[in-house]
Amino acid sequence: MRGEAETICALASAVGGAVGMVRLSGPRASELLGQVCRLPRLEARRMHAASLRDPESGEVLDRALVCYMPAPRSYTGEDVVEVHGHGGELNLGRILSLFIGLGARQAAPGEFTRRAFLNGRLDLTQAEAVAQVVAARSERALRNAQATLGGALGRRLRELQRHAVELCGLLEAAVDFADETAEERGEHELDRRYRQLWGELERLAGTYRQGQRLDGVRVALVGPVNAGKSSLFNCLLGRNRALVADEPGTTRDYLEAEASWDGHRVTLLDTAGERPETALTPLERAGRALAAPVLTGCDLWVQVVDASLDSDLEVPRSDDTPPVVVAANKVDRITPSRRASLGPELIQTSAISREGVEVLRRRVMEALFPSEGEAETVQITLQRQWQGLVNAARAVREGHDALHAGVPPEVAVEHVREALEALEAVTGERSTEAVLDAVFARFCVGK
Repeated sequence: MRGEAETICALASAVGGAVGMVRLSGPRASELLGQVCRLPRLEARRMHAASLRDPESGEVLDRALVCYMPAPRSYTGEDVVEVHGHGGELNLGRILSLFIGLGARQAAPGEFTRRAFLNGRLDLTQAEAVAQVVAARSERALRNAQATLGGALGRRLRELQRHAVELCGLLEAAVDFADETAEERGEHELDRRYRQLWGELERLAGTYRQGQRLDGVRVALVGPVNAGKSSLFNCLLGRNRALVADEPGTTRDYLEAEASWDGHRVTLLDTAGERPETALTPLERAGRALAAPVLTGCDLWVQVVDASLDSDLEVPRSDDTPPVVVAANKVDRITPSRRASLGPELIQTSAISREGVEVLRRRVMEALFPSEGEAETVQITLQRQWQGLVNAARAVREGHDALHAGVPPEVAVEHVREALEALEAVTGERSTEAVLDAVFARFCVGK
């Protein structure tokens, strides 16, 4: 890595608060600290109060807390110094400039975490999780990122690597027993191991779709005019955000607002009501055109229909629309016999009495996160990780098919080795500078 022996420094937290931090990492970290503050004794991993002085002018820049963490027991695996000064962009900027003037270099984005990876303090999945912890926009996304940072994904991948190594061993052993019976060669065990590894890889890769939704989902309420979409929108939000009136077409384009459901960030959209094209005003047509691409990008639609009108219960479906959950609204206005006639796929709701609103919310979450209760401990959220798992699963499947097609074990084993290489790319055991540059470019400078 460029400048690996250099001492780097950067603001390691957002400036402007009451306290900010400047972090240094590298062989001269403690030496540079010694030039700006006089401490009779610098104990490792303890906070020390100290005055920061410009060694040339003797000017005191700040009264700070400093901590020295010698290698290898530090975040980067190198000597690390943290200077906790008073917040403010100007104050912290002066401290940062002081260390740079003494020979430190401004850190590149993600360089602290990159050094931690290169020094074996983190695997690549943990390094990527650092940025995800910072960027998390929902409780579930944060918990998933924290689990990955804690090594949950890395442990799962190492377990899969171990299974692949064991499969390689069985295949290589089968070469020595080529003249024996299928039972003696362990072909049944080989088949079982292939299917187990293949299934585990596909199951973990299959969490990617849900993992992409951890940072937030978009749910649109659609349906005919006066079906009560805006009223349900307000109920689901728990506050009045949309105007509600008996006049058709109150909502002309779309409204959106955020809610937190079961730790997930949900953006709800209230859309203009559907009615015949000939009845639309120019303003409504413009609103529809504005909302069309937004609707296409939603994760799920809630089709709101008026339970008191037979015609509204005919819900249009299309292959190019997102998944649809149907709410038969205004059930407070219909008879018990009419309610009994509604199909089980319709969620009966009333924005007036709030009946069925919680059921609707729960059904939406079940549709978006169908296997959350039995999912892997961590979910894949990055395309790079997903692609590596897909490649590994494909290689194992091809090896299985090749063996059953009569390919010798010594040839089939190459497919499993290919799967191992794909897994090693995910954990960073096999990585190129280009891959690392792409991973750490997304980081802020202080990380």
